[in-house]
Amino acid sequence: MNSDSCVPSSFSPEEADQLFDQMPYFAATRLREITQMAQPYIEATDGYARAVSRVSNLLGHNQPADTQDRVIRDLLADVFDFLYEARDLIVGGKLAVAYPLARRAYESLSLLHLCTVDVTWAQKWEDGKKIGNADVRKQLGRHPLGETELELKELYDFFCTATHPNRELVAARRLGEGNEFVLGLIGMPDLFFVVDYCSKHLELWHWLTATVTYFYRDLISTQDSTYFAGYDEITQSGKDVKRWLVESLPQLHREALEIDANHGLRLAKPAPNSLQRGNEGQILINSEAQFVAASLKAKHGIK
Repeated sequence: MNSDSCVPSSFSPEEADQLFDQMPYFAATRLREITQMAQPYIEATDGYARAVSRVSNLLGHNQPADTQDRVIRDLLADVFDFLYEARDLIVGGKLAVAYPLARRAYESLSLLHLCTVDVTWAQKWEDGKKIGNADVRKQLGRHPLGETELELKELYDFFCTATHPNRELVAARRLGEGNEFVLGLIGMPDLFFVVDYCSKHLELWHWLTATVTYFYRDLISTQDSTYFAGYDEITQSGKDVKRWLVESLPQLHREALEIDANHGLRLAKPAPNSLQRGNEGQILINSEAQFVAASLKAKHGIK
């Protein structure tokens, strides 16, 4: 590659084949680099995934009580699978490929939340009714254990925007303008987007774990009471990691803008929702998370 000049060197078919053969090496390098930087995020998402997996296994030893229970189990597994697969893509730097998985997880997760707090919607979905995310957001916005419609819409808009090709998120790779090969992960992904995506992905894991814990709290209490102490530890750790991720975004945002300016690019990195809301590291689903915590503390004496 000729990175010192915008004038490409002479094309070589042999070099093109060699670069293609090195693509797995480039991917392994990026995975190693990002994994080292994102270890707290990896540990936090592992904690959430382990908790949900434990509840899922508990459910496997108990028959569904009714239609709502059956629906929750199916949606739980659906969300888990998409969130679980998305992380390898995120820490591998393959953000564009991971966005559709996260959007699917978000839509299933918001529907799961609605079905846990309103049995009528679980029945409608089981009966085959098409339930759009706009309807889900509206219903959750009205429910005392839901979320504000505005916050849900912001998260939905992010995943929708990221799922479709747009100039803000499709990388300016400068092919032929100093870069002679830009496919795969030969270039380091923009850490601003990596960290922002880790933050949002972690938020979805927290949402799933809190929702599942709330809905199955009675069953867990009778058959796996030690779960609750671990749940409290996992959620606190998740909040700490979320705060760490969010607090790193302003600096990464400034660095990304400087890099664009130095390369003569006119694309401005949009500040993510987490920046617009401040640096508290606050996780979505506050109402439900607080309700779960209060419920568990009152019922099981958790401090």
